[in-house]
Amino acid sequence: MHVFDRRLLYIWLLMTLGAGCALFLPEIVVLLMLALIGFPLAWLMTLMPGAWIYFTPTLAIYMILRRVSDAPPRLMMLVAAALLPVAVGFAIPWCANGITERRVQALIAQDHGAPPILPVGLSITHAIDRGLGSSGKCWDTCQRLLFSRTAKSIAEVPLDMLPKQASLPVPARRFSLGPIGPGCNNTRLQTTYATSTETGREVPPPPPPLSDKLEDFAQEGLCLHDDAVRDVRSDVLIVERRNYDPAFRGFHFEGEGWRASLHPIAPFKRREVFRHAPSGLVRLMRRTEVRYALLAEPLWLSPGFRFDTASPTHWAWRDERVVGSPVDSFQPTQWNGLIANDLAVHGLR
Repeated sequence: MHVFDRRLLYIWLLMTLGAGCALFLPEIVVLLMLALIGFPLAWLMTLMPGAWIYFTPTLAIYMILRRVSDAPPRLMMLVAAALLPVAVGFAIPWCANGITERRVQALIAQDHGAPPILPVGLSITHAIDRGLGSSGKCWDTCQRLLFSRTAKSIAEVPLDMLPKQASLPVPARRFSLGPIGPGCNNTRLQTTYATSTETGREVPPPPPPLSDKLEDFAQEGLCLHDDAVRDVRSDVLIVERRNYDPAFRGFHFEGEGWRASLHPIAPFKRREVFRHAPSGLVRLMRRTEVRYALLAEPLWLSPGFRFDTASPTHWAWRDERVVGSPVDSFQPTQWNGLIANDLAVHGLR
């Protein structure tokens, strides 16, 4: 074997070793980074997985060219062998990013409307994806909807049960304010404290719980009702979705593991509000929040990193974006991004 070819083989072996350590033994990279003298080596090791995916096919093409012809200079032949892998490395992100942009635009294309101000005294059904809400409990928004007299009643159901909302296989809980009597039940009332907006002043901790409002309702002959119902049809249907499309499940920008997708789109969030009409459900609003990124050019494999935080092994991306209608901040007295009613509970002492 010619000395030039032998050196290329040694470089490939060292690159393979470095890439393997960066991908499968990231602790070594962390230890080298903690030692100042080893920082340059750690930096080189993080580059090796990306360089390896170009050098390996380049070396294979070079060996084929060497067998076909031995006339051109070896360095020129190596440069010629690198042209195809590099071209592919630029072509893949260009094509993949176009598909990603089209997928994202398709997700938000039918969004319309803004969070509506609902008339007071309507019944509400809140349909949620797995991992959302507070199953079987009257949580903070539930209490504010009722105690502010915004809603007549509210029920929470799993999203996959929505097609059976007229007759659920398992009863759901519907919370409402009703006459004092056997139907009174506070056991599923989650402890939720009032904000300074609701008390009208800063109070020493802890602030009064929203449940104190029940004393005022008792003077009106009302209490909290907690009914098991199978028919959860209501005047208003509010839907919150996560992982709506199976094609987008499982991708996350953070955490350990591998993210080999060429289309880094996180499971999106969608909020919809419907009003019941004689003709059926009428959608008042649909808003979608999509978090995604575009691949960097050329295509580059970045190894995962674990220290106080964790990042995955992934194709390097750029321009991480959030498009659509993200909910910027949590406001306790607003049902953020869903309805525009003021849910503050006043009269607390």
